[in-house]
Amino acid sequence: MLFLISLGIAVCFAIFCGGTLRKHPAPFYIAAAVLSIGAVCLVNLHPAGIPAWLNDYVFAQLTKGTLAAACWAVVMWTGTLPNSSPLMKKLMPQRSQLSIFSAILTLGHAVGYGISFLPRWLKQADAANLIVCILLMAIMLPLTVLSVQKIRRKMKAKKWKAIQRLAYVFYALIPAHVLLLNYQKAKAGRDGAFFSLLVYGAVFIGYAVCRLRKWYLTAKKPEKRFALNTAAVAAFAVIFTGLAVSAYGRKAPETRQTMAAEIREVSSSDDAAETDAEAAKTKSTETDLTKSTQKAGKTTADESSRTDETTTTAVTDETEAADKSSAEESAGENTENTEQAVQETPDSSEPAAEPEEQAPQRIYQDGTFTGTAYGYDGNITVQVTIQDDRITDITGSTEESDDFYFNDAKNIVIPAILNAQSPDVDACSGATYSSNGIMSAVRAALDSARC
Repeated sequence: MLFLISLGIAVCFAIFCGGTLRKHPAPFYIAAAVLSIGAVCLVNLHPAGIPAWLNDYVFAQLTKGTLAAACWAVVMWTGTLPNSSPLMKKLMPQRSQLSIFSAILTLGHAVGYGISFLPRWLKQADAANLIVCILLMAIMLPLTVLSVQKIRRKMKAKKWKAIQRLAYVFYALIPAHVLLLNYQKAKAGRDGAFFSLLVYGAVFIGYAVCRLRKWYLTAKKPEKRFALNTAAVAAFAVIFTGLAVSAYGRKAPETRQTMAAEIREVSSSDDAAETDAEAAKTKSTETDLTKSTQKAGKTTADESSRTDETTTTAVTDETEAADKSSAEESAGENTENTEQAVQETPDSSEPAAEPEEQAPQRIYQDGTFTGTAYGYDGNITVQVTIQDDRITDITGSTEESDDFYFNDAKNIVIPAILNAQSPDVDACSGATYSSNGIMSAVRAALDSARC
């Protein structure tokens, strides 16, 4: 999608600004240089606070080189147009200036990404992509210099054209570079990689077929073109379909299993929470029954003790003199009234009922929560699983252009977060931006999980 947007911008720029670019190229070259320097700064300094849409649809055209590739596509396709067509007459005079403008944008992309990608390719021993990039620069730089009008006028036209034929090798290396970057990602089912590969394939395969067709028409001058046009369409269809079939891939099975495991884990945590609640309720009921039984037993024992004392007193009174019987009866009544008052009065020595234990204050809800933050040059999304205020699992994925740094950061930062139970841990050396993106995404997930 990003390359399609860049392609639309490049076509509009060539049509509406091409004349000005041809007459006054210097301001455009300066603008391209400023944009290139800005791309290098964005990639390596990574300023905070930039809106996601600005990163994804504006700055990414510079940092990922899609605008430069789109300008090269306009330069390439200009050579496939019929010589007498109005569009050919409009675009051909500005072709050299547009090539220099495209080269400056490409140089900024190459420097900005080369700083970060070169260590990755050396570590991963990705010799193919490294060789392609070196060849691209080795061809582009001298051709760009020779396209400057003052230098071009000093060379013989025949010699200049012979050197410029190296541009066809350069045009072939651009899709090769894109293929090496996106083919395995498309096979792995990474979002956007397959579609991106198809768009680049349609543009560059279409150019190759149309350029060969024009060469044949110029060299052979056939009277009938139906067979040639049919062969060109068939060649494009076969090559494009072969690329699509070979690069098509689905999400890896382990990804689906991980998602299913996360769903089961969330369900298990919910069931565990319900079981704990029922157990706590049962325990509370049993405690209340125990306290009631103990209180009732104590009351019965006090009544029995008082009854024994009354019986003993009655036996003693029978052996005493008869003249004291009335006094004893009166004393018995008073004693009985006193005992009754004591019985009705709560026993002050009985310990007060212990207050019920309150449930601990919860900080986070149980379940799996998602957080997203910007990493090296794309969003990082994590799923954080929480159980009883503890982080029990963290999984994540990245939309960065290359997951090399993300994988390094993930293997260091996620275990550290689980061990510390906090996203404030040390970053992985050599993968600072991806590490900070993971930690920020975990913070966002924890914020959404708060009670």
